[in-house]
Amino acid sequence: MSKRSLSGLLFLPWVCILAAALLAGLSLLLPFPELRELRSGPWSLRVEDRRGGLLQVLPVNDEGLRREYLPLDALPQYLLAIFIAGEDDRFFLHPGVDPAAAVRAAVSNLRAGGVVSGASTITMQLAGRAAPEGPGLGGKLREAWNALRIEARLSKGEILELWLNTLPMGSNVEGVASAAREYFSRNIQSLSPEESALLALIPRNPRRYDPRQGGSIEAAVNLLHRAGIVTDRKKLRAVTERGAAIGKTEPWPFRAPHFVRYVDGLPGINSKEAFVSSLDPEVQEILQGEISARVDSAGENRISNGAGLAISVETGEVLAWVGSADFFDTESQGQIDGVRIRRQPGSTIKPFLYALALEKGMTPATLLPDIPSAFGSEAVYLPENFSNTFHGPVRLRVALASSLNIPAVHTVVRTGVADFADWLLALGFDSLEDQRDSLGAGIALGNAEISLLELLSAFSVFQRDGLFLSSSVERELPGSSPRRVMSRETAFLIRDILSSESGRITGFGSGSILNTSYPAMFKTGTSNQFNNIWALGATEKVALGIWMGNFSGETVIGRPGSSIPAAAAVAVLTALQENPVYRVTEEPGSPPAGIVLVRICPLTGERAGPHCPGSLEEYFRTGTEPDTCGAHREDGIYMPSLYRSWGDERGLPWKYRMDQALRILSPADGAVFYLDPTLPGKSQVLSIEAEGQGELLLSINGSLQARGRDFVSLRFPLSPGTHRIGLEGADRRIESSFTVR
Repeated sequence: MSKRSLSGLLFLPWVCILAAALLAGLSLLLPFPELRELRSGPWSLRVEDRRGGLLQVLPVNDEGLRREYLPLDALPQYLLAIFIAGEDDRFFLHPGVDPAAAVRAAVSNLRAGGVVSGASTITMQLAGRAAPEGPGLGGKLREAWNALRIEARLSKGEILELWLNTLPMGSNVEGVASAAREYFSRNIQSLSPEESALLALIPRNPRRYDPRQGGSIEAAVNLLHRAGIVTDRKKLRAVTERGAAIGKTEPWPFRAPHFVRYVDGLPGINSKEAFVSSLDPEVQEILQGEISARVDSAGENRISNGAGLAISVETGEVLAWVGSADFFDTESQGQIDGVRIRRQPGSTIKPFLYALALEKGMTPATLLPDIPSAFGSEAVYLPENFSNTFHGPVRLRVALASSLNIPAVHTVVRTGVADFADWLLALGFDSLEDQRDSLGAGIALGNAEISLLELLSAFSVFQRDGLFLSSSVERELPGSSPRRVMSRETAFLIRDILSSESGRITGFGSGSILNTSYPAMFKTGTSNQFNNIWALGATEKVALGIWMGNFSGETVIGRPGSSIPAAAAVAVLTALQENPVYRVTEEPGSPPAGIVLVRICPLTGERAGPHCPGSLEEYFRTGTEPDTCGAHREDGIYMPSLYRSWGDERGLPWKYRMDQALRILSPADGAVFYLDPTLPGKSQVLSIEAEGQGELLLSINGSLQARGRDFVSLRFPLSPGTHRIGLEGADRRIESSFTVR
């Protein structure tokens, strides 16, 4: 051999190394968007309950393809060894293309006179998934080139992980995790080596090697032997027999569908990881069962659907989410999510109104009128109680606990609709933002539209001592930091009122279904068209809300009120008392430091005096304790003139105060009201009421509008602007103002 030839041979390896380096550099410099797209998914979202139970694995497309992602370290080592042995036993030795395997395959194919063996490495298969290049020699060469490009970008572990998660496995699944669920109805981590071997055969021919159809015991034995795993045919035969049984079951759970749909719509969800939700499977089952059973038995009331929500008071975590009685009931529109759609809440809005009133200085003993009242002119707004009866003067406690309508409207007029709307927005009722301009006094009776999710999140504030916490659907991940929206004292007072059995008697009679052996607060509600019936309940551990009605908007027949959802709510909370996690003590907690007990007159709500025929105890915030009762005197009962007509109609032996202070009863000074663009202008009227002693003159914007003795009222047509109210008595004049927008 000449010296020139020898030097050329010595130089050749360096040329090869340089060429390889150039190819590697070129492969990195050339963009590879197809690989980036393959790595980014999409991936099937796995949603689990708080105990790790699978709720659903969501398809990645409309065809139902499921492709779950699992990191390499989450897969059993024997499974990795089996798949590598079956597809590319030199995977960790070659740079993406295996020349030895190519030569071996070519020889085998020549001897057989056809294709009996392939030379595609795991990396080449992955390249084919990322950028399919078609059949033929040209396609194989381009696939090999793409394999080199992948090896230059990813580590061997990353390549193996991506390949195992995108491997076509037949039956509309990709990746080993989804294949384990499809063929064995189990997590991949729980598969035995024998099951893993049967799984590893599927990519070769999904129909032929389907373990539910028997698979191939002989091929699986050979594969396990190549992976260095000892087994026997009996074990594999047992696996295939189980597979045949599994083939008759549904491998993909479909639990809590409305909840999972909500989770899937959340921003920033990483579908590569399981979403461990806050849902408690026990609470979900109890709530779903109660709603479905009550709806099934309420057909005569034309109730076709129901929805429910339960949240943890402590953390704000959603424990149960039932969007409808039956998701698959198309006739009753079961796929609509009753937790999220907006409906009129009826009287369930009243606790928030009275909480605002308490914050503004009212007390549970404040006297409110439950008498015939008009709040309009041409289209007169005449609110009625559910029982169609009037109770005259009632204390705030009774008005709320018995859910009386007329006192609620009087209260919202005194506090101001705008202030109440702002209060509700602060409590998380975001749905009201685009309804502000149409809100009137009817908001006190729940004629605005809100969602059950908003309603229950706000209701839980009372059990949380006045702290608002956004609801969270992820395990141990609160939606926000607690935010104080009302005082501890107000939260306690509302909680105490809605837990009071005696307070409900006026509106619901004795023996209410809401009376429980454990401390719990309840509020029910019915919209004015009887097409939404509600029940809210809460203990110190769990807050619960249930809606029933018809998604079509049809009214409920027979006016069952909210007794049906109320019974369901009590049943759910009672069932949860069997669970130590949600069990509550048998005695209510002590009031906060700023609360005192005062013995009051039941009729007037004032401190009991020597002439009061009876008394009872009532809670007050320190500094709001009432004066001694001035109604009960030696010569009779003296009541405010506001109740003269109501008392005379009933023949009550009342006298009417001649010493009452000059006072504008409603609206409150500085109150703000909104015109409703959907109603005629002349029908939008504000009731203005005042009392005093002797002859009274009531003026608006300096113009005399009404006269009266001891009591005067006026229905004033609303118009935009700020209006001044003047009230003149015998020797004194007072003023206030309100604004209309």
